[in-house]
Amino acid sequence: MMKRIISILLILGLCTAGCIGDSPYDPQAQCGTPENLIFEKGSNQLSWNMISQGEGYYEIQYGEQGFTLGNGTTVVTYKNSYSLPLYKNNKYDLYVRKNCGIDNGRSNWAGPVTVLASNTTTCIKPGYATYSKTTSSVYSSTFDATVTWENDGISAYETVLTTSSAPPASGELVISGQKAIYIGLSKTMNYNFFVRKKCADNTFSDFYGPYPIKWN
Repeated sequence: MMKRIISILLILGLCTAGCIGDSPYDPQAQCGTPENLIFEKGSNQLSWNMISQGEGYYEIQYGEQGFTLGNGTTVVTYKNSYSLPLYKNNKYDLYVRKNCGIDNGRSNWAGPVTVLASNTTTCIKPGYATYSKTTSSVYSSTFDATVTWENDGISAYETVLTTSSAPPASGELVISGQKAIYIGLSKTMNYNFFVRKKCADNTFSDFYGPYPIKWN
């Protein structure tokens, strides 16, 4: 029988800024700084030029206008854009940098871009999911999967793992900053993962998915 466990460990980067760290820019870092930051008012989306220097992901830190770096909310994305959960008529400062890992370090922060949100966009469905898999033995018939998803660092999410490709009616609630771990999955079966955000008014976004999870 498939067992489902929700990890209580915070996932790297999907929490407040202090979880990722705010060490100063390392001049030896081989990690390019994002450029040409653009803010789209309708969707509250921040975008920038994709940086080819250094493999890694991007960290976005945002907060009320004038906040000190390290005290904002930090989210991560593998894309060169992110739709932020902002509230209408509030002013925010937005920063972004690239994280190229332990060997190549982090880039300098680009920003701030100071914006006045013209729309409330606090309930956008996740844009992607990713997973890692392990097994106790090559001869075992089962494997375990750890799934993470695009997370704004604040909201709770509902997750579902199923063999159906149809969007589910509901899911298991996961609090902010967590990941989902599924144990005892069959290596011969294909699964689909769904996740949606819980909104401030206790409604939900649409589900992201189906995202396929399988052994081979």
